[in-house]
Amino acid sequence: MKIFDAHCDVLGKLWQNPQIDYYQGDKQLHVGFPDLEKGNVDIQVLACFVPTHVPFGRRFHTVLEMIDVFYERVASEQFRMITTKEDLQDCVLKGRKGAILFVEGAHALEESLVQLRTWYRLGVRGMTLTWNHGNAVADGSGEPNPGGVTAFGRQVVAEMNRLGMIIDVSHLADPGFWDIMELSQAPVIASHSNSRQICNHPRNLTDEQIKALIAKDGVMGLTFVDFFTIEEKRKVWIDDILRHLDHVCGLGGVDHVAFGSDFDGISQTYGDLTCAGDYPLLLEALLKRYKEEEVMKFVQGNWLRVFGNVLQ
Repeated sequence: MKIFDAHCDVLGKLWQNPQIDYYQGDKQLHVGFPDLEKGNVDIQVLACFVPTHVPFGRRFHTVLEMIDVFYERVASEQFRMITTKEDLQDCVLKGRKGAILFVEGAHALEESLVQLRTWYRLGVRGMTLTWNHGNAVADGSGEPNPGGVTAFGRQVVAEMNRLGMIIDVSHLADPGFWDIMELSQAPVIASHSNSRQICNHPRNLTDEQIKALIAKDGVMGLTFVDFFTIEEKRKVWIDDILRHLDHVCGLGGVDHVAFGSDFDGISQTYGDLTCAGDYPLLLEALLKRYKEEEVMKFVQGNWLRVFGNVLQ
C-alpha cells in the first residue's frame, strides 16, 4: 500500500542546513528521499514553517527561500510537485512520488492577500492558519485567552476557498476552529492533530471538534509527536498512536482519519516509528487490527478524497 503523509517539516531543516543532501540518506532527516522509498510514501506534504524569531518584514521572504529550497534541492523527476487534482490523480495512477507544498502559520503571510496569491502561483496549496501563537488571522492553541478568526482572517479563508487551497486547523485555538467550521465553503483538514480525549493537550481535538470535522467531510491526520500522543514522559510506540485511531473511528471517523507524522518538526522520542522508512511497521499493525479496505483509507484514501475535493 502507498502512503500519503499530510505533514512534515523537512524543508525547514534543509533551509537551516545547506550542506544536507536530501537524496543521500542524511541521518539528520526523518523524511529524506531514501526513507520515502523505504517507507513506500508516495505523497508527502512539505510544510514551510517560519521560526518565530524571524521578524515581521522577513517572514514572507523566508517562505520564498524555503520554496526555493524545494525547487533547487528536492524537486526532481523522482519527486514531483502536485498543484492540481489532475496532478494528484496522475501521481496515484502512475505510482509516482509527489510533493504538496504548505505554509505552516499565517504569521508568515504578513497581513497580505497579495502574498497569499504569490505563494499559490509558486505552487503552495495549503496553509495551517496558525502556529501556537496568535497572528493577524486567528489565535493559536498556545494563547491563554484566545479569540476567533479576525476580519482579515475571514478574507484569507474566502480567498483560500476561491483559489482551491487547503485550510488546515491544526494549532488553531478552539474559538477559531469553530469559526472555520462556519466560514469555510470547502472541507478542511487538521493535518497533524490527535484526540484530546486520549491525550489532554490543547493542540489536540475534542470529540465535538472531531465530529464537526467529520460533518464537514474533512480529515484529521494523527501525529506521532510524543506530547500530543501520550501524557507520560516516555517514547511513543505504534500502539499509542492506534489508541487515537481507535477513538476517532469510534466517533464515526473511519472515512475521516489518516496520518500527518510531523516528522522533522521537533526533536522527539520515537519508539518504533523513527522516520518515514518505518511506515511498513505501522501498516503491519493496522492490517492486524482493521480490514484492508479501511487501512487503505487511513494510509491514503481519505487524504486523496479531501485533497481531490479542494484542489482545482
